[in-house]
Amino acid sequence: MTRKEGHQLLVFCNLVATCIWIALNFETSGALERPYHLSILVLGLSGLFWSILNGRRPVPTEEEQAIDNDNAYLKLQFEIERRQDAGRSRVGRILRYLLRIFSKSKPSSISLVACVVTRALILRRVVRGVECSWDGVEIYLPLLLCLLELLTKDYRISSIPRFEKAPRPPRHYHLRYALLVAVWVLSAHGTISFSADHSTYICPLANHLRGWIRTLQLLGVVLDAVIINLISKVSREGQESGKPWAQLSQLAVATTGALAAVACLFLWWNPPYNHTPRYLNWSLVPDSKAILSMSFASLLSTNFVLSAVYLLAELRSTSIAITTSCVCLCIYHLFASNCEYSVIPKRPINLLCFAAFGAAFGLVRLEREASKSQQLFSLNQKTSRVLLYFYVLCGAAFCGQKYLLYSTAAKFPNHPITALISSARSISSNWEKQATKSMSIIEAVEEYQSRYGIPPPPHFDKWWDYAIARKSIIKDDFGQIHEDLLPFWGMKPSEIRNLTGHMLERPWTKVGGLRISNGTTALGPHIPPTHQWMVEGAADMINKFVEWLPDMDLAFNINDESRVAVPWKVMEDLKAHAKLSRQALNRTKTLRSFSTNREWAGLFMEPETPYPSDFPSRHFKQASLSSSFVDYGVIGCPPDSPSQKQTWWNKNSFCHDCAKPHSIGPILANWTLSGSLCHQPDLANFHGFHLSPSAFKPTNKPFPIFSQSKIPTFNDIIIPSPWNYEDKVTHNVSHDMPYSEKDRTVFWRGATSEGFAIRGTWQGMQRQRFVHLVNYTAPDSTVNLLLPNKGNGMGYNQQATAISQITSVTKISVSFVGEPKRCYGPDCNLEMEEFAFGDSVDFQDHWKYKFLFDLDGAGFSGRFLPFLESRSLVFRAAGFRQWFDERLVAWRHFVPVDGRLHGVWHLIAYFGGTERGLRGDGNGHDREGEKIAEEGRDWAARVLRKEDMEVYMFRLLLEWARIVDDRREELGFDLDLFLRSV
Repeated sequence: MTRKEGHQLLVFCNLVATCIWIALNFETSGALERPYHLSILVLGLSGLFWSILNGRRPVPTEEEQAIDNDNAYLKLQFEIERRQDAGRSRVGRILRYLLRIFSKSKPSSISLVACVVTRALILRRVVRGVECSWDGVEIYLPLLLCLLELLTKDYRISSIPRFEKAPRPPRHYHLRYALLVAVWVLSAHGTISFSADHSTYICPLANHLRGWIRTLQLLGVVLDAVIINLISKVSREGQESGKPWAQLSQLAVATTGALAAVACLFLWWNPPYNHTPRYLNWSLVPDSKAILSMSFASLLSTNFVLSAVYLLAELRSTSIAITTSCVCLCIYHLFASNCEYSVIPKRPINLLCFAAFGAAFGLVRLEREASKSQQLFSLNQKTSRVLLYFYVLCGAAFCGQKYLLYSTAAKFPNHPITALISSARSISSNWEKQATKSMSIIEAVEEYQSRYGIPPPPHFDKWWDYAIARKSIIKDDFGQIHEDLLPFWGMKPSEIRNLTGHMLERPWTKVGGLRISNGTTALGPHIPPTHQWMVEGAADMINKFVEWLPDMDLAFNINDESRVAVPWKVMEDLKAHAKLSRQALNRTKTLRSFSTNREWAGLFMEPETPYPSDFPSRHFKQASLSSSFVDYGVIGCPPDSPSQKQTWWNKNSFCHDCAKPHSIGPILANWTLSGSLCHQPDLANFHGFHLSPSAFKPTNKPFPIFSQSKIPTFNDIIIPSPWNYEDKVTHNVSHDMPYSEKDRTVFWRGATSEGFAIRGTWQGMQRQRFVHLVNYTAPDSTVNLLLPNKGNGMGYNQQATAISQITSVTKISVSFVGEPKRCYGPDCNLEMEEFAFGDSVDFQDHWKYKFLFDLDGAGFSGRFLPFLESRSLVFRAAGFRQWFDERLVAWRHFVPVDGRLHGVWHLIAYFGGTERGLRGDGNGHDREGEKIAEEGRDWAARVLRKEDMEVYMFRLLLEWARIVDDRREELGFDLDLFLRSV
């Protein structure tokens, strides 16, 4: 093997390895969300690398020295220009250098720069509208390159003479080559089109975005072919001239400068402001995660570009494109179905895959034959042999995966939902047993000590008597309180009190103050009238037991959104300090009651606030109408969690790895885990709170804020909702009816109030996606449902079922009411065109229907408890969690729905049935649906009453009163003293 052959093989292996890495990380790299930035960095690094190579010229021969002497005049001119540039500023020298490049460039070079700049702009626009993109259109690039080569005859080696004894190319080589490329491209595109798994992110029909994005995609592929063709010519011309890197480096630098100039013009024309999407803010205020991702991706992409350009001087561009595309196709099929309950590929997909691999093998064989000729660009024998082995390995991996999929297709003797329902009953029964086992205060104290490792707070006996009097059956398990309050054990009580005062003295922070003093409650005088009901509701709840509470001030979140997002490392440190503080309490031998001399800042109760309403707090940030996911949603996740390391930028593609930890296929199996954002980076695009919250003033400092709900990665302290306590919406039993008499209808009415719609963010909001999914999915589109086997009737297998076969049995009555709310002008108009807005309905009309969907609003849904109290089956899709979530068990008390909504049709088909069910092929599970509805209703009547809210709040405030006491390491309920006094 010659040195040239060794270089080709080495570079080719490097290209394939880089391509594999890029394909594996394609949809999780944050850099690809910013293709324009990436283009500038890659071209800049490539130009720098080529410039370095160009500077390391070998020692010239005598002939080259003679040529250099002939060009002495040109050198003198260059020296004069260099000295003239020395007197100019750095910016002037850069501009003069770029102009000199352009002035001395050939028309083809200028065209190349223009094509690259245009391609970068097209790519940026396509990524922004990726939800409307065309799957697999880029796979046509090899075919376009092949056609260009045939038209321009850019496959011959012109510098090598045609020796008489040199083998000629195979007969009909070019025709066979083009036909194999066409077969490969069409087969590969077919496999991608048939197997693409889309998310529920909305591609609007109203603004014709789909047609615009797909037109740009086609134009982009054509430009790719033109760019590659031009670069291959430049690279070969450089090889023939003996200066292979000079023109490449100049072109790369010139293109980088042109891209940067366009970017500056764009920023000047569109100055960034708070409402600008994150991809524009990043250009001015980068975060460490984005910088790290961009740096790594740019180095990797630069490596890919350098390898490809090197090979373009020796090989046909079609061969390189086929190889890289084949690698990507193989990675796509190997990992697209890498999850439990994978969709079994349809027969056409497998046939197309085998056709694609067959065409690839044929192309390699042609390349091996062509390598014997000295007239064509082709792979050498060594490289083609290695590539052939690689294709064999990919084909074997593909066949092995398909065999595993088919061999495990019948592993569900029962439907997964049936198994989940059975498991949920067992889990719920076990939880109830451990949460209700204490029958006396002695047992309750012992249970508390064993669970939490410290004695109960003072006045625990008063709480116990109150719980018994209110007939509360939950007396032992209050894990949510323990989880919410644990970090505050790691802070000084005086610091907690100061933080409370800091918020209450500043109306800008949007918290409402409540003072407990001498056994009474008093509301802060500066709560906005529109939100005063919230603090009043909390006061009404507290007044039932306030006589047993020590003096303290409480700060209630009057917004719907979560507020406190503490970084993971800070939270771990707080928990470590909390452990020490609790250990000190546990060592105390003499337990005392609450202190009576607490110091609380009293200024917030004054008629005039210390600070005006527009005076901000340095600890809080106005973050409304901008993405909250990266800066607040996932900062509480461990550093090695997927959401901390990855960015799911492709809104059109479904993230299997994100849903897999808590799912069985499209069925949500673990409701608690599904609430965590840490393994779900794609949720950044699928909830109004993550996309564009309407009223969001968060903090990264552990402020003690009491909220009605929170996203699980936030650190607010959850309280029972005053909305439910004050009966803002109720279930009227007289309007309800037995489950069997209800209409078999999926029913939902609501407003577009989940987040603030601006610059298309409504397309990912949960409510909009749900309405769009159930109303605008084509009736003839299919979904792979698990239905009873047609053959022996044993077990379940996947069967393609048309949506019309589901909706013909279960009716859909889902729509928005009124008009678009919480939206920016153009987005309001688009929503009005996209959706049909109906009239409001009486809330009591919900009880006519079997299936009620409950979705988040700006925060938690206030309708869930009334829904649960009814005889209807409740489907719940909630990112926000409330005080009672630890008491409810999904699949026993309600039907859980993944926030991606990809399993909605599966759930409707399971409980409502399909058209096939009328023929005995797939019956609806009415009995299971009615059972869940009744058990949810009965359990809510036992543990989610107003009395249970009071018991929860009483215990929460006793725990909180101890935490904010300066002598908290001495405070606790003395059981021995209590027993002696009885």
